[in-house]
Amino acid sequence: MQIFSLAQLRETDERSQRFTPLGLGLDRMLTPESAAAHHQETVAQIGLADAVAQGTRDAFERLRNVHAYGVLCYEIYTLVNDHALLVIEQALRDRFIDFHDGSCTFVSRDGRENTIAIGRYEDVYKAAKRFSPARGYRLRVGCGPATVEFNGMLDGLRKWARATGLLRGQRNRQIEQLLAKLRNSVAHPSSTHLLTPVDCAVTLRDLAEFINQLWGVPTPGGRLYPAPAERDVLFIGWNANGSMTLAPAHHLTAGLVPLDDIEECAIVRGFFNPGSRLEDPDLHYFNSRYENTRLPSEYLWGPGIPTEAAAWLATTQPTWDSVDLLDQVFAIRHDRDRVYRPMKPGVVALLDPADQTGHWYLVQADYPQDAFVHIRQLLAAKPGCSPSGERTTCPVEILDQGTVGELVGRGHLAPTSTALPPSFCLRDDIPSWQPAPQRTNREPTPRGRSNRRRIGSG
Repeated sequence: MQIFSLAQLRETDERSQRFTPLGLGLDRMLTPESAAAHHQETVAQIGLADAVAQGTRDAFERLRNVHAYGVLCYEIYTLVNDHALLVIEQALRDRFIDFHDGSCTFVSRDGRENTIAIGRYEDVYKAAKRFSPARGYRLRVGCGPATVEFNGMLDGLRKWARATGLLRGQRNRQIEQLLAKLRNSVAHPSSTHLLTPVDCAVTLRDLAEFINQLWGVPTPGGRLYPAPAERDVLFIGWNANGSMTLAPAHHLTAGLVPLDDIEECAIVRGFFNPGSRLEDPDLHYFNSRYENTRLPSEYLWGPGIPTEAAAWLATTQPTWDSVDLLDQVFAIRHDRDRVYRPMKPGVVALLDPADQTGHWYLVQADYPQDAFVHIRQLLAAKPGCSPSGERTTCPVEILDQGTVGELVGRGHLAPTSTALPPSFCLRDDIPSWQPAPQRTNREPTPRGRSNRRRIGSG
């Protein structure tokens, strides 16, 4: 080991100086003072909710404090990053103790209950070994009848957090599994690695989102567990030549939208934030009945001419709303040999009986393409897709399936409005992320007519 003097230990590591607010600087460096300020400010804005347990909070604060010394020793970023993965299990343990408030119950195969007093997580771990899944026991989830396999370790804690609803997002299931594998590789290393300040900051942000979500606090603008986002009222205009205009609806009433080339238009709620994470790249594929946009959108009015749209806006005065971007519910129809694109359950309830035929799947997913691709693969008998329940290989969960009558009878498909939206779409082609409705080749081709009307193309 090389022994450094105190003066040498105080020297700034040149590698840290090359990570600037504008990116990696190969031909420029920050000054030592600027580098120290920049790297601390990067993680200073990452915080935990007030409800988070003190033990988890202390562990997270230690990570942020030690991170500041990466300016002097570049390897510290890797140490902080790796230790952050270990804090995941501590957070789950602390949340388990908070959630169960002094006791937890294990249920045997024959229904016998064993309630154990718990004060520290060591009590939980001992009980989990005594009442293990191998011996036929499952942990009761909350106060209800539901149970989950629980071994007291990280995998069991992750499954418990999912079963209790503390964690959200279908795609996050796979990310949580990946974080668990990364944590295990840190706890049981087989090689060395070196990470950047950017890697470390991203891990700390993800860890903070994970911890806050465990305590019921989603992150505004978050990457993994975002809080509900504001959706604007938008004006969409088009003509037969394929020209399309998209603008906030209040621009129409204020006379800020050029109307020369607009023949028809519609008013929708959607995400129109150019240059931000909440910019929907598929708004020009909007369909009044099918879910063609990447982010949740909603039909309000149309189609019609701009003067009618302006009059409707002045009379109705619709406002923005807030919607959750995760765990959306879609209804997908399989009729004879064709799979149709996802729809909102509330729209299905208002369809004409002729358009309700076939077998319907009620699917929970973060994006409509996830739901569509899963059902298509399921019907094509592709490996890894299950006809029911939660899946870890696919980011979806099939909530129910059956005919429209059966789903309505079980309390699904409640209409969300009093009238069915008129059928129109802005483009006849469909988004690149969503393949065309596909025949399953299990039955003859149906000869039904399409209920869509072409309004514009682009």
